[in-house]
Amino acid sequence: MASGRVTIRDIAERIGVHPSTVSRVLNPETRNMVSPEVIAQVQDIAAELGYRPNPIAYGLRTNQSMTVGVVVPDLTNPVFPPTIRGIEDTLVASGYVPLLANSEGDQDREQLIVDLMRNRRVDGLILTTSSPNTPVILACKEDRLPLVVIHRTWDDPEISCVGFDDALGTNLIVQHLSSMGHEKFAYIAGPLDLTTGRDRHFGTINAMREFGVRVDQDLFAVVDSFDEEESRICCNELLSKGKEFTAIITGSDLIAAGCYAALREHGLRCPDDISITGYNDVPLATHLYPALTTIRTPRYETGAEAAKMMIERLNNREIPPRWVKFPPSLIIRDSAGPPKSAK
Repeated sequence: MASGRVTIRDIAERIGVHPSTVSRVLNPETRNMVSPEVIAQVQDIAAELGYRPNPIAYGLRTNQSMTVGVVVPDLTNPVFPPTIRGIEDTLVASGYVPLLANSEGDQDREQLIVDLMRNRRVDGLILTTSSPNTPVILACKEDRLPLVVIHRTWDDPEISCVGFDDALGTNLIVQHLSSMGHEKFAYIAGPLDLTTGRDRHFGTINAMREFGVRVDQDLFAVVDSFDEEESRICCNELLSKGKEFTAIITGSDLIAAGCYAALREHGLRCPDDISITGYNDVPLATHLYPALTTIRTPRYETGAEAAKMMIERLNNREIPPRWVKFPPSLIIRDSAGPPKSAK
């Protein structure tokens, strides 16, 4: 055998099969067309010879780059790493590699990143963006580029979406607090231009009405971003109004962390004076004191499902979009307890 890069033909000659058989084995999508015995032979010889696929040649032959662009608004937000891991694990298992970028929640930056990814011939996009009408989304639809949106739940028949059942999550929180005797709630929502902020906001209102809790709009506030410092300021403003409430429901764990700081500044204790709940169950939740009662969202599973949807679309461009909402669960810790009046 000539020295240099090992080819599919080299492996085929060593085993005594046609190169197309080796090609089928090395492609996860066609491997099931070959017997287990031949698969084992090909994999053993490929490892022995040090075979490495040529991505450029593969791309020219199949018109695929075997890469998928993944764009999220904030890589430092602890909500996203488990989702990204779920995407990566699922894509890699099918022979794809994610190309990851951070948009900072800015549409111009998002547009630039997606343009650069498309110039590198990504086969599809998995992204979190603010609206189904952004230029990026509209261009993907027009060009029929496979697209999956994560952490968003849009009613768009042309876009596959994977998110959470926030109506259920907010209901679980309100039910839990009500069962302990709370009747006066404050609520701090995430950005209402995002479905995560909007769905949790209206889900909380609906749940309060369901459990007979008065909705006081003076005790409802909205932050512009899921940011701890902005949430601290917002909570301080609620506390300064002088209106009585015994629990603060928040749209995310980061918002809840800001509320902890605000309570300390006002000389109040959680949960003795005011209970606090979060949403998502990021690692921070167990490190707060007291540990945060929150809603756990299955973020890894969301990423894995998004990648599965993408692979389905890449294998068959004609299948219709799907919409999946994963059910969250209530995680009871120490930040929520009975109000003083019920003790």
